[in-house]
Amino acid sequence: MKLSITLLLICMLPFEVLSLICQQCISSGITQCTQTTCPDQCLSATVSVSSNVNVNLQTCGTSSLCVNESLNVGIMDIATNVQCCNTDLCNTGTLAAPPQQSPNGKSCVTCDNNGCSGTVNCVGDQTFCISASVQQGNNGVYMKGCATKSACDASAGVSSQQGVALVNVQCCAGNLCNSAEIFTLSFLLIIVPLICTIVFHSVD
Repeated sequence: MKLSITLLLICMLPFEVLSLICQQCISSGITQCTQTTCPDQCLSATVSVSSNVNVNLQTCGTSSLCVNESLNVGIMDIATNVQCCNTDLCNTGTLAAPPQQSPNGKSCVTCDNNGCSGTVNCVGDQTFCISASVQQGNNGVYMKGCATKSACDASAGVSSQQGVALVNVQCCAGNLCNSAEIFTLSFLLIIVPLICTIVFHSVD
């Protein structure tokens, strides 16, 4: 009996030992870097916003988060360079900004303050057109543009954050398949918090 208990305890030990110590912070003075325990992997990423703002972040990672994402909604394009690793504090380095991608021949409908009648050229792995309703209280606008499959999947999983919710997310593979719709509210006031939520969904 004592032998059985001893073996059981020995078998349980590796699960505790295998947990990782990872760095967690958003760079550029936004948050102070700390160390945290992660059950799976450490993640390091550089997020490029409209090719002129780069944000570096380190946190815990999972297999579903360790993929590069790209989203272009006309007024703003976002791309990530993500790397995961599985040794203690392996995510302390800063990754390079995502490389510029070439147009892939696909186009999608996009929106601005005048409505959803424009188009945007997709680049790299942006093989889907995305369409979603962005809700803030009783107000709503449409977000449309090009996206990678991973960005579509991440957007579909975003819940309400700070009073802003992304609903009715649809991605399609056809050229200009995300049909145009009209809105009159300020696009930037509602869309910017949602984009930030999508990009940093891995920090939660």
